[in-house]
Amino acid sequence: MRYAIGHKSSRSDRVLITLLLTIVFLVTYSADVSAQEGCTTSNCHQKLEKAKNVHPVLQPCDTCHKAVLTPHPQKGKETFKLVQDMPNLCATCHNAIGTKKIVHSPVKNGMCTSCHNPHSSNEPKLLTISPQKICTQCHTDKQNYGYVHGPAATGDCTTCHHPHESAYKALVLQEGAELCTVCHLDIQEQMKRKNVHPALFGGCASCHNPHGSSFPKFLPAQGDKMCFQCHPKVGEKIEKSKVIHKPIKTEKACASCHAPHTSEGEKLLLTEGMDLCLTCHKDILKKEYKVLHGPIKDGKCAPCHDPHGSQYDRLLLDTYSSELYISYSDNEYKLCFKCHNRDLLRYPDTSFATGFRDGDRNLHYLHVNRKEKGRNCKLCHNLHGGELPKLLADKVPFGKWNLPLKFIKTETGGSCTPGCHKTFSYDRKTPGKAPEAAPAKEKAKEKGKR
Repeated sequence: MRYAIGHKSSRSDRVLITLLLTIVFLVTYSADVSAQEGCTTSNCHQKLEKAKNVHPVLQPCDTCHKAVLTPHPQKGKETFKLVQDMPNLCATCHNAIGTKKIVHSPVKNGMCTSCHNPHSSNEPKLLTISPQKICTQCHTDKQNYGYVHGPAATGDCTTCHHPHESAYKALVLQEGAELCTVCHLDIQEQMKRKNVHPALFGGCASCHNPHGSSFPKFLPAQGDKMCFQCHPKVGEKIEKSKVIHKPIKTEKACASCHAPHTSEGEKLLLTEGMDLCLTCHKDILKKEYKVLHGPIKDGKCAPCHDPHGSQYDRLLLDTYSSELYISYSDNEYKLCFKCHNRDLLRYPDTSFATGFRDGDRNLHYLHVNRKEKGRNCKLCHNLHGGELPKLLADKVPFGKWNLPLKFIKTETGGSCTPGCHKTFSYDRKTPGKAPEAAPAKEKAKEKGKR
């Protein structure tokens, strides 16, 4: 009985010992295998190396991780931790990040893994999602526009911004207009012109939203309202004007006359002075004109016309009646007398105020300074230019009829035979003296008409 019992006990011990030895062997073997395979075994963390791009320091794992509890793993417990806190851990290799004036907040706060997978990724730079989407995770408001800037639309944010840090606001790669002219080479060339829009010195974002806008060209407002944000006085004038220069209310608005970036002309005009006006007002000056109104001779229209808006017809700077006959007062023709001396209309007799006189009899006064049916200046004079001296008209529109003046000039006077009265002559030295003969130019002109 003892033998039997003892024999049975010996067999149990042997089985137990064998079982224990097997467990020890398996544990030892497993440890050896784990030591050889690392953490990315078929049983643990097997997907860490399966992505297209793998972090170069993924193996060995103890480069970044260290054990704090054994054995590993333990349910509900962290048995490993990082060898250093973030962002110091990343800085052991990437030690040049975060030293510039402007640092991206995830970098500044050590949140590298908010954008990068620390092990592997199918995206470049170990990004957690595609470059086209990663920035809009946080910057959700940069694509909700009717018109989106190309790099923003395609998610190429790093074309303009550094993802980690920059010396400039908003993490841009360069400051001011220099950033935009990397792509917009035409603006780079334009910057060499004589006059540059001051807004450009503050960067293109002064007028354009760099991400997008509800309006074309990424402007913050449309048409003239865009320019009036910085030029409020012009805006106020337009708002109060009875007559507005038509181009201002077109789609191009102020850009109809002004270059928005640079120009060789003053005030960023597309061309110089009168030449700009004549691009639209082609019929104002005719090729046969030999005599030009003073301001036009100087190449300027602005001495008589406001280029933006006015209280008066034809954008004039002051009153000038469009009627052919008016009752004269000193308030009439204010525009003309900004330059001309009103004395030529004040005195019935004068020896100095005008050359249009018969002896001392003032013929300007006779025609214009009348209570009834005073003649408008434009009944005898062309306002912009003509073929005769003193801008005298050859013919004047009078309803459907082109009323002829048939003016002949002499050294001391002249004569006219208009459709409104018979021939009258005048002479400053000998009153009423008729011209002896038409000047050679007038004869040639009359001959050419026959």
